[in-house]
Amino acid sequence: MNLIAIDAMGGDQAPSSVIEGTILATNSGVDCVLVGDQKRIEKLIKGRISIPIHNYPEVIEMDEKPTRSIRRKKNASIIGCMNLLKNKEVRAVFSAGSTGAVMVSAITILGKAKGISRPAIASVLPGHKQDIVLLDSGANLEVKARHLVEFALMGSNFARTNLGIKNPRVGLLNNGEEPTKGRDLERNTYELLAKSELNFIGNVEGRDFAKASADVYITDGFTGNMILKAMEGTAGLQEILISEALDKKLFKPVHYLINNAMRTVKDKFNPDLQNGAFLLGVNGPVTIAHGSSTPTAIKNGILYTSNNLKDIFL
Repeated sequence: MNLIAIDAMGGDQAPSSVIEGTILATNSGVDCVLVGDQKRIEKLIKGRISIPIHNYPEVIEMDEKPTRSIRRKKNASIIGCMNLLKNKEVRAVFSAGSTGAVMVSAITILGKAKGISRPAIASVLPGHKQDIVLLDSGANLEVKARHLVEFALMGSNFARTNLGIKNPRVGLLNNGEEPTKGRDLERNTYELLAKSELNFIGNVEGRDFAKASADVYITDGFTGNMILKAMEGTAGLQEILISEALDKKLFKPVHYLINNAMRTVKDKFNPDLQNGAFLLGVNGPVTIAHGSSTPTAIKNGILYTSNNLKDIFL
């Protein structure tokens, strides 16, 4: 069973954008259930398709404090999703809502995986020859060295299980390659990782993403989220600059051919096509998408969730 619970009320344009994306995903062959305000959902679907609905009408807004909201809003859509997963009525949860609310509800309802004290968000990014994993990309803004070691364990397992990398190379993001570089956090983490059984290759820098120096990149959630968004922004800027250069130097027919050939590269950084990151370290598959996700992004995030469900999952 690969039935996926969709948080219909999570996201900047929810529930309309989420519902439209869910309809697209359903038409692509994914089995979904919508969790949220049943009356609003039914009004938006308008009989176009048959998707089961679970009525959890309360909404946790992006600017609300997650812990307080989870305690007070027992009928929030994200809580309904997690309850369905805990009761094994669905195989996974997908949400474009508040990252904090998703994380707190997952920890509270599903529980943390054995040996994990801090769940983390793992983002799969395009690499030179194969995809790479970055974590944490937004769940934990402040961490200790032992938490980064946990991230390394989870990221290594994810890369092995979901990306098929037999012995993933783990790199610690830092401002230099030497073991003495960085803050106390990075130096202490380096010592712990060096003693671990992981395939730890040492410190890596931001530029190493383009060199495929590692398979798994480890950092705190604040740094990871900044890197993720900086990469997306840089990719968008490069696309604009290249397109402008081609406009100036080439005839339109030739420009069209080159632009078409580059489409596969652009698609790798297109947030509408590459949308979804797994929350690792909880007892069940949970994916988190951008709050600003369009219907196309929602569809592809749901497809990503469905296509990456594995039996072994931290």
